[in-house]
Amino acid sequence: MIMTKKIRAKKFQNLPLELKGITKKFPGIIANDKVEFNLREGEIHTILGENGAGKSTLMNIIAGLYPADEGEIRVFGELVNFTNPRQAIQKSIGMVFQHFMLVRNHTVAENIILGMPGVAALELKKVHQQIREISERYDLFVDPAKKIQELSVGEQQRVEIVKVLFKGAKILILDEPTAVLTPQESKALYEIMQRMANEKHSIIFISHKMKEVMNLSHRITVLSRGKVMKTLNKEDTDPESLADLMIGNLEAKESIKVSELLKETEIDKNENYNTCSEGKKYRSRKLTVSLKDIHAANDIGQPTLKGISLNIYAGEILGMAGVSGNGQPELADLLSGMRRPIQGSYIFEDTPLENPTVNEMIEKGVGYIPEDRKRFGISSGMSIAYNFLIRDFNNPKFISNHLLNIQNIFDYGSNKIQEFDIRAPSEKTPIGLLSGGNMQKVILAREISRSLKLLLASQPTRGLDIHATSFIREQICKARDRGLAVLWISEDLDELLMVSDRIAVIFDGRIVGILTKEEASINLLGQMMTGMENINSSDSAKNFDYA
Repeated sequence: MIMTKKIRAKKFQNLPLELKGITKKFPGIIANDKVEFNLREGEIHTILGENGAGKSTLMNIIAGLYPADEGEIRVFGELVNFTNPRQAIQKSIGMVFQHFMLVRNHTVAENIILGMPGVAALELKKVHQQIREISERYDLFVDPAKKIQELSVGEQQRVEIVKVLFKGAKILILDEPTAVLTPQESKALYEIMQRMANEKHSIIFISHKMKEVMNLSHRITVLSRGKVMKTLNKEDTDPESLADLMIGNLEAKESIKVSELLKETEIDKNENYNTCSEGKKYRSRKLTVSLKDIHAANDIGQPTLKGISLNIYAGEILGMAGVSGNGQPELADLLSGMRRPIQGSYIFEDTPLENPTVNEMIEKGVGYIPEDRKRFGISSGMSIAYNFLIRDFNNPKFISNHLLNIQNIFDYGSNKIQEFDIRAPSEKTPIGLLSGGNMQKVILAREISRSLKLLLASQPTRGLDIHATSFIREQICKARDRGLAVLWISEDLDELLMVSDRIAVIFDGRIVGILTKEEASINLLGQMMTGMENINSSDSAKNFDYA
């Protein structure tokens, strides 16, 4: 079980939120098609659907970010027509966004009170105290004085949650809130959600984790291609039936192996398993990356990597486990040429490197799936086809005499859309209009379609549905089997146990130890992630693996 106790069935009467006939269209896309939905008082109501099903668009309409083209919304029985998020907040609707809505150069406290009525009269010391009280109460520890740009992705997620709680919302929308949380943080959030429901808060919960959905929900609404397929009481359905509704067609169900994805997780069973076929023994393969005593600083000059040493071999996936904020993004940036080391040795395929640039690492065959796909992975205003070529604009197939060959570019984009099952009207569609899962497929297609030696995959399946998650895992595993070296950074320990040949654990900018997949378990990894070096395990859990 992922929770200490299940949600019990309860009687609901009041409807804090009602949607009738909600329709929203974008160029070439009907995102929401006559959606009917209601939310009961004290209810956790899950919205389930693949990436691109229309979940985020519907939530943005409820939160006041988008106007609906058709239909009506009632909040506590009152007909509303939101034209901006402030109006939704005034009606006690708060949303925790999957892609954070934070001002990076402002402090945590400034972000939390931003836009609140009477903000000038608020005393900052009092605000700090209130934030600390909320943080301590819900185990969502954030420093109100820190700037957002100093925080990790996981810490920024906590700020979003605290911001909603601070504003006292009665209707909460949680869009993939556990996507960047550790198992321990996720379990704490489950308890928070139960407590809020018991206190008559109403929660719309978006998740792709079926065990979460089945344990947390009172009701579940399934969306597919913008339409409501069905709304069900939790006790009247099961994961297989929900997956059938969500995925829809037999070909898709066969491709993602629904029964495999719905089996109990490592957290539930505490057993080892691996859904990637096992890679060839990495020690018989070529050493791609060797780091020795690497030190580096973050964007504001603070020491972040403090003596990193590790090897990555061709034909292996080296997983990296660690609580958010322990140096994972800085390590990926350093390997990709985006960040310079202060000291240490970086050897790539037997060649010592000294302050390599991004372009040099691209030419050497390094691909990068960044942690923040919207900020660093795409150019949102450009078409899908042009985003495929961000790494490859000098290819003579696409440029000649300094002129772009538009037809070849669009033909290539069209072929990649089909090959990687990217759901979009055409290759000319601006990539910023795609769902998160389809954006991630574009990034993956761009990176692994080149001749790569090393792939840096930072949270590659975060916030994706089971279809997109399975597809991306399968594609990366196939690339590994073709000889690619992969560094797979994830805060999802289940995922690392599924895909990794070895798992390195990082804490406070240092590698605590490196385990083979046979030696790794949730409990051991969890202990190592807290910085415990003297663990009763094999030598590989306690010693660095340089050889």
